[in-house]
Amino acid sequence: MKLYFVRHGETYLNKYKKMQGWSDSPLTVAGEAIARETGERLKHIPFAAIYTSDLGRTIQTAQLILSENLYADANEIQPMKEFRETFFGSFEAEQGNAVYPKVAEKHGIDVKDVFGALSLESISDTLKELDPFDDAESATEFQARLDKGMKRITQDTKEDEEILVVTHGNTIRHIVNKISPETNVFQEIGNSSVTTIEYLEGQLKLLEFNR
Repeated sequence: MKLYFVRHGETYLNKYKKMQGWSDSPLTVAGEAIARETGERLKHIPFAAIYTSDLGRTIQTAQLILSENLYADANEIQPMKEFRETFFGSFEAEQGNAVYPKVAEKHGIDVKDVFGALSLESISDTLKELDPFDDAESATEFQARLDKGMKRITQDTKEDEEILVVTHGNTIRHIVNKISPETNVFQEIGNSSVTTIEYLEGQLKLLEFNR
């Protein structure tokens, strides 16, 4: 089984450099265009199933990708809440450059070292600790949700099938980090980029990341 994980196209909150977890915004014109370009790249793949998160930006991206596909139909999209982005709690829709200095200060490091000196798990847990409402997702909560989603799609798919999952940047980071910890997941995950994972005999293997 081959799983194609695609990050959604650029949204307006992406454009404005705001933190976008469970908050949502539509794709920009550029975001729509790059989603179609990804659809052109993947148009010859006969996807047996198409999953997205339950947020509008991934559904919109999937529709644009599938509009280029020679086999699949947008009516086949199955939204799953398990593949939502990390929930940033009260930091939702705030400027990232106003939030991550707080994470750096908490750990006594320079803000430029947050993504690299700290693990994905540490960043998530620090955001939760800093959230005055305690609503932000912890790393454990987020990973449990992703594991549930991965279990469902791998159980529901035959080993010779190919699957499309349109989801989010941090979601892809956490999935890849678990199966390939040697991979640098702190690189910017491009909008509408493709990450390919093989599932064979119960094991996940990273084939391509952020292409």
